[in-house]
Amino acid sequence: MSESHYPLEGVRVLDATQYVSGPYCSQVLADLGATVLKLERPGQGDVYRSQGPVFLRGESVSFLTLNRGKRSVEMDITDPGHRPRLEELLGEADVFLENMRPGTMAKYGLDFESLHPEHPRLVYCSISGFGQEGPLARQGGYDLTIQALSGLMALTGFPGGPPAKIPVAALDFGSALYGVIGIQAALAQRGRTGLGQRVSTSILECALAWLSMHITTFAVTGEEPQPSGTRSPFFAPYEAYKTASGYIVVVGTGGKAAWETLCRTIGQERLIDDPRFADNSSRVANAEELRVEIEAVLTRSPTEHWEHLFREAQIPHAPVQKLGEVLDSEQVRALRSLDSLEHPDAGEVPIVRLPVNFSGAESTTRVPPPRLGENGDRGLG
Repeated sequence: MSESHYPLEGVRVLDATQYVSGPYCSQVLADLGATVLKLERPGQGDVYRSQGPVFLRGESVSFLTLNRGKRSVEMDITDPGHRPRLEELLGEADVFLENMRPGTMAKYGLDFESLHPEHPRLVYCSISGFGQEGPLARQGGYDLTIQALSGLMALTGFPGGPPAKIPVAALDFGSALYGVIGIQAALAQRGRTGLGQRVSTSILECALAWLSMHITTFAVTGEEPQPSGTRSPFFAPYEAYKTASGYIVVVGTGGKAAWETLCRTIGQERLIDDPRFADNSSRVANAEELRVEIEAVLTRSPTEHWEHLFREAQIPHAPVQKLGEVLDSEQVRALRSLDSLEHPDAGEVPIVRLPVNFSGAESTTRVPPPRLGENGDRGLG
C-alpha cells in the first residue's frame, strides 16, 4: 500500500515531549500516518538520545525504540527568539503534545488557555504524572514512583516478599495510549464543531483505571488486596504451577465443568468432591492448599507432557517462556510483529510493529527515528 493508505495521513502533530509517555504517544500517531515534528533542545535533543544504556552504532536504543516516523527540529521553546517560528508551526499543526509538569508551559505562554484564542482548531494534549489538578499535580511523576504511589506495587510480587516492579514501563505506555485515544476523539469532535480542545491524561489515572477491578472490590468489601504472585484474587486455579522442567500457567476460570476436567486430566478425581475446592469461591480462599495439591502431580513430569494433555482436554494453559523463545515462535512470526527499518547511522534497527491491523489501511511507519534537527526547514508541510 502507498503512504496515502495510512489512517491518520494529513494529521500534523507538534511534539514537545521526551522520556517515554509523550514520545510513545506521538510514535503511535506517526505509525498511523500522522506527520510528527519533534521539538528538541538545541545541541542536546531528547534526553534519551544520550542516556542509553544500550547503543547501536552510537545511537541510543531507547531513543530508537520510541521515535520512529518523526521529523526533528532544534528549538528552545523557552527562548522568545524562537517564538515566531514556533507560532508558524502551531498554525500548521492539528495537535500539540506536551508532557511537562503542569504549570510549566504557562510560564512561556504555551498552555492551552494561551494558545486556544490564536489557534482555536488546535487539539492540545497533556500527559503528566498526577494530572492537572490536586496537591501532587506539579510534582514530577515517573512510572516507578507511580507504580509505588498508586498501590500497584503493593500488589506485585509474592506474599511475604518485598514490593516488586512490573518489569516494563507499563504505566508510561498506558498513559501514552490514553493520550492517543483522547487525541483521536478530540479530532473527531473537531470535525463536527470546528474547534480544538484540551485533552489531558496522567500516569496515575492510568494506574487507577487498570486497578478498577481491585478498586471496586475494595469498595464493596473494605479489604485491602494483597500480593499474590501469579495467582488471581478472583479465580482458582489461575496461576503458574511448577513442573519437572519449569512452570506452566493453568487457567480454570471458575466453572464446575472446567474444574472437573482439570482434576480428571491430572488424575486427581478425588479433588472434585473435596470441600476445600467445592466451588470457585472455596478454591480462591484455599488457593495455597490447591497449589500444593496440583504441584504434587505436575512436578512428576516436564512441562511438555502437561502441555500435550491440557491441549487434548482443551484446558487453557501456557508454558512460562523466556523472551527469546517467544520471539522465535511460529505465532509471533505469523503475526509479523517483528520487523526492522534502516537508520542512516545505526543501520538495521529491529522494531516491534504497532499491534493494530486494518483491512483497508497500513499501520507502522518505516521511516527511521530522525537525526537531531534534520528537518529544521521542512516543518509540518
